[in-house]
Parts: sequence; structure tokens; C-alpha cells
Amino acid sequence: MTIGLNGFKAMGRRSIHSIICAIPLLILFTPARLTAAGTDPRLAQLLQQGEDAEGAGNLDEALARYQEALKINPASPVTQSKLAAVYFQRKDYEQTLVYCDHLLAANPHDADAARLAGMAAYQLNRYTPATKYLQTALAAQPHDSQLHYWLGMTLYALLDARHALDEFYRARLSNPKDTEVLYMIGKIHWEMCRQAWEEMVRVDPDSVRVKQMVAEQDEIRNLFPEAIAKYQEIIQQQPNAPGFHYALGKLYLHIDKFPEAAEAFQAELKVDPHSPLGNYGLAEVAFEQQDLPAALESANRAIEAKPDFGDAYVLRGRIELGMGDKQKAEETLEHAATLSPSDASLFFVLGRVYTDLGKRDLAAKAYARYQELKGEQEKEIQVAR
Repeated sequence: MTIGLNGFKAMGRRSIHSIICAIPLLILFTPARLTAAGTDPRLAQLLQQGEDAEGAGNLDEALARYQEALKINPASPVTQSKLAAVYFQRKDYEQTLVYCDHLLAANPHDADAARLAGMAAYQLNRYTPATKYLQTALAAQPHDSQLHYWLGMTLYALLDARHALDEFYRARLSNPKDTEVLYMIGKIHWEMCRQAWEEMVRVDPDSVRVKQMVAEQDEIRNLFPEAIAKYQEIIQQQPNAPGFHYALGKLYLHIDKFPEAAEAFQAELKVDPHSPLGNYGLAEVAFEQQDLPAALESANRAIEAKPDFGDAYVLRGRIELGMGDKQKAEETLEHAATLSPSDASLFFVLGRVYTDLGKRDLAAKAYARYQELKGEQEKEIQVAR
């Protein structure tokens, strides 16, 4: 897999910086350790002075005080932990590892030291030891989303994208709105898709699937004549393969070639007489041509073949509304909302039905949901551009 590693190193450093700013590294270390400084008054004084300097952002002063404290008790875990944290903030990852390794030598299961060591090793491009450190931390804190994130980043750097993806999904369980995690999940899936496509082209450039991939890309780019031509090639190659006649019909429908679209959907039904997509396509054609009884018949057949077909229920609701049966349309569209809760157009039509039935409060909610979903879709389109 091709990896833009320098870019991800930079992203990783920005992420670490955000963690440091949001959560002082002091809290990485447990209260029990922080009370383990003993009763030596000079040691306690130096630690307090170091904490005060650290809180004021004076890392040089904090480092000096902690180094003095370490001379009093070289084996003090609390002092070593504070030094590791300060060195990490100063981006001196070598020294961070020195003190984390001291802590882990004394306590191999020290999750806080292992966490910091893992992130420091990652920054030094030492991915194999970073993996071991982070796995040690996760053994004690298996639900920590940040640990799963950093292990995912480390595995990705080691070219183990598959297991990295597992870690990012585990991180997402605890923090589903973390955009860093979502970005990495999307990036890895996209890279895997691209690799699969490239492999398809190498293995059999004239295969139906390669042509389908090209046709789908043409459709995304609004190159409808090119996509139509490619699907026609596919159908000539495999006339009895399901799905391709429907895909061709959708393209004809998109450019308002209704007779051609109907012919394609009928061909889909010849391949599979119970195809919900073939019946749904015929319903769309009939609806566009305002043949509402025929549209309703085909929509019902699509639903009969696939009872959870949300789009078919939406279309049937629109047909029923067009036929003047507002009560039936309300019932159908409300059921459609349970099957296709992210369909913006559905809530617009439902708002219209509620308005016609005098249900103003429900209409207002439906229109509000429509605006919300429409806004989300527009944001997605802007990002895609």
C-alpha cells in the first residue's frame, strides 16, 4: 500500500500537540504514583516547584527542579514520570523513552509509562517498539480510544493497514466523532478500494467488472453518454447478468429518455422476474409520465418483492399523494421514514402531506428534518468538490 508517511507524521504530531494542550501530561500518571514521593520535605518542595513551573509553561525551570529531585531519590517513580512528561512536551523523545524505560523496568505493566513511550517511539519512527509499548498500555486500558488510535497509526506506518483498520474501528467505538479516526478509516478503505481496482485491471482489463467500474466513475462525473455506452458493452458481453439492465435504465431515466429506460427495466425483469429494482424502475418511469395507476402497480410489486425497500415506499407515497389519497400517502411515507430516515426528499413530501391534512406541528417537524438533512448533503457535496 502506498503511504504518504511524512504527511501522517505531521498529522500525528498535530494530534499529539492537541492532546498535550487539552490534557496536561501530568494526569497521565496515577494519583497513587504522585503520592509516592515519600516524606522527604526537600523532595516534596522540589516536586511542587517543578509543578508550579510546569503550570506556568516554564518547562526549563520545571526540568531543573525535577532533575534536582531525582538526585535526592534516583529511583523515585513520581520524579521519573514527571521528567518523562516534560521531555515529551519539549519533543525530546529520546529522553522521554529513557525515563519511561526506567519506569517499565520497575513495573512492566505500567500503562501510563507505556502509553507515553509508545507515542515517543512513534515520533522517532521506531514503529516496532512503539507497537509493543502501546499493546502493553492497552492490556491494562483496553477501552482507551487514544491508545487504539496510536496503535492504528503505528501499524499503518508498518504497512499493516488491515490490522491498523481494526484499531481505528476500536477507537471509534469509544469516540465516534473523532475526525482523526474517521479520516484514517476512510483513507485506508479508499486505498484498499483503489488497490483492488488496479489489480482488477491488471488481471483482466476486458472483464465485466472493470467496465462496470469505469461506467460507475463516468456516472459520478455526469458523463452519461459514456456510461450508457459502457453498460451497453457489458450487456452485450453478459446479457443475462442481473443488475446491469437496471443500471442502464437509471441512466436513461436520468436524461429523460423514458421509452429507453422502460425497455431496460423490462429487460431486467426478463433476467429476474421478481427483481424489485426492475419493478421500481418501471414505477419511476410511469410516475414521470404521470401514468399513476401503472406507477402504483409497479411500486407495489417492488415492495412485494422487497418489503424493506424504503425508496419504493417513498415513491408509492408520492404516487398516492398524486392520486389524491392523502391519508394513505401519510401512512406510506411514515413507514418509509422508518426505512429511509436519511432521505431528505421524503421529509419534504411528508411535510406537504401533513400540511394538506392540517397537521401543522408535524409538518413543521418534517420540514425542519428536511432542511437538516439537506444541509448535511450540501456539506458532503462541498467537501467532495
